[in-house]
Amino acid sequence: MFNTQAVSTKTREAAEDVYFGQIAIIWARWFLIAAGVIISLWSGEEQFMMGIGALIILMTMNFFFHMRYMTGRPVNQFMLLIGNMVDLAVVTSLVIFWNPNQTGLNNDFFILYYPMLFTWALVFPPRLTVGFSIITIAVYASACVFFTNTSSTTLLNENQWQFLAARLITLGAMGGLGTFYYRRQRDSLRALMTTKASPIFK
Repeated sequence: MFNTQAVSTKTREAAEDVYFGQIAIIWARWFLIAAGVIISLWSGEEQFMMGIGALIILMTMNFFFHMRYMTGRPVNQFMLLIGNMVDLAVVTSLVIFWNPNQTGLNNDFFILYYPMLFTWALVFPPRLTVGFSIITIAVYASACVFFTNTSSTTLLNENQWQFLAARLITLGAMGGLGTFYYRRQRDSLRALMTTKASPIFK
């Protein structure tokens, strides 16, 4: 028999995750922007201008999201999805094009993938988190394989493959840890609220 109450509960829980969790994405994006500015300041003038130009896109989008949240009109799940895709595109463009001498695996902007994946897992259900993690890992791996500066005739040498594998494993772990932590915290909180609502505690 179709349980409409269970479906309604899951729908409400998903909406609550988006409403209460998106502030984590907003603040993580601000830290991502701050880290990007610091890295850009250490670079040359050409790289600085490109880095700042990409980060301005993130700042504009995040300012809009933050203002909506502060005024009690937070964005919906679809807009959050679009926002994270923009994050992925901007970070990947920096990994590939920011510095001709430091592309792909040699680019320091890869660290910006970590907060992006972790906060995604804090908001979205596991199936979406897994999908986004796979997309992010595939995009970064492709950037490293096809755009890393190497003196060998192959795309990457043996040490670089090992280095890339380690990064991809840790990137995947961020999504998994975020999902595990947030779901455990959410379930514990709801269990506590249910217990307090029990007649035994009245």
